Amino acid sequence: MIEIPIKGNIKKISLPKILTYLHRNRKTGTLIVTTPVFTKKIYFMKGDAIFASSTYEDDRLGEMLVKAGKITMKQYDASVELLKKTGKRQGSILLELGYLTPKKLFWGVKYQVKEIIYSLFQLENAEYVFGEVETPLQEAITLKMSMGNLIYEGVKRIDNWTRIREEMPNTETVLKLSTDPVKLFQDVELSSQDKKMLSMVNGTKTIKRLINRSGMSSFEAIKILYALWSIGIIEPGKRRK
Repeated sequence: MIEIPIKGNIKKISLPKILTYLHRNRKTGTLIVTTPVFTKKIYFMKGDAIFASSTYEDDRLGEMLVKAGKITMKQYDASVELLKKTGKRQGSILLELGYLTPKKLFWGVKYQVKEIIYSLFQLENAEYVFGEVETPLQEAITLKMSMGNLIYEGVKRIDNWTRIREEMPNTETVLKLSTDPVKLFQDVELSSQDKKMLSMVNGTKTIKRLINRSGMSSFEAIKILYALWSIGIIEPGKRRK
């Protein structure tokens, strides 16, 4: 695996490559991604993302729960009032007020963490740095989700055609299944469309041909290929002569 610099800009090294590198090398530490507007952090334990945090207001737990329809605006406002008075965590307050059950709070925190991570995939210009230190999180809810899945779902949220084309190999490149079993079996949850595309990859078809024969829109097809390529399930094969 290619060495990834511990600091740089995601313009030069894409987030999927950074996350894949940290996972494959079983890194423990914190990845910090910074823009002029916010700072977001992903905490790693032996290559797995276990938690995430953000300074962006819309990424807070209460806001996330309102957007997900798990609490009402009235309940949110009441919890914020108590938060200001007591300084307690909003999750604890929502439990005390009876607005959430422990099970729903657990779901909410996992949802918040995943959404923070997914949001990073849409960034095109941000500084990153990885610090290889023990994560100081005792209350972190460990994500029961494979890194392959996190990267796969995050990549599928990218809607920039130009960016995908730039990061993918040339459309005349033949694609084949990876020969590395670690890359093939990542517990990635593939949709029926994803499986259909994957079944067409046989080491003889070019990216262009796969897109043309997929029966999907060109953009949907290349997004699926890009996602499969990002997590290493498919890779470039021998060029056609």
